[in-house]
Amino acid sequence: MVNPFGFFLLALGLIAVAWPYEVARFEERLDAIGSKRSWSEVEPADWRVLLTRGIGVLFVLVGGGLFLFG
Repeated sequence: MVNPFGFFLLALGLIAVAWPYEVARFEERLDAIGSKRSWSEVEPADWRVLLTRGIGVLFVLVGGGLFLFG
């Protein structure tokens, strides 16, 4: 039986690995809500993009394992 949570993690991980800059920029825009800075001016730091890609790889590994073996 296929684990739907594994499929969900796998899909999120693939998105984060394929487009880490866009995902990190979206997170930064969410963080900018309520600040005086315009959401169009925010840019993610390099470490944030790298962290997003790393978490995406982790999600792919865990999600793939759950999807295939869970």
